[in-house]
Amino acid sequence: MQENYGGISAAGGSLIAISADDTTGAKTAADDIDNAFTVLSDTSKAAINAYNVLNKTNDNYAQPSVFIIKTDGTIGYKSIDGDYSRSDSSSIISALEGLD
Repeated sequence: MQENYGGISAAGGSLIAISADDTTGAKTAADDIDNAFTVLSDTSKAAINAYNVLNKTNDNYAQPSVFIIKTDGTIGYKSIDGDYSRSDSSSIISALEGLD
């Protein structure tokens, strides 16, 4: 995501990552990759459970997932990657450009 942050922003998107790590762990991970987007901490896993992306084999982790939330609060795009590959940024940019 980091390498295509500019393209995602240009298509009208904003990136926010949610980590099950505590605030310190989330900040360390964000600093390690020198990312330009916000990383939030969700140690209670409220968001992970609400979006139903809890890892089925290890409940300490979420499955890699992307959700595009439209301005009206509805989900315009989602990708839940059970094989732990990351969503392709070009797919996200295309989805953003296709939103009404």
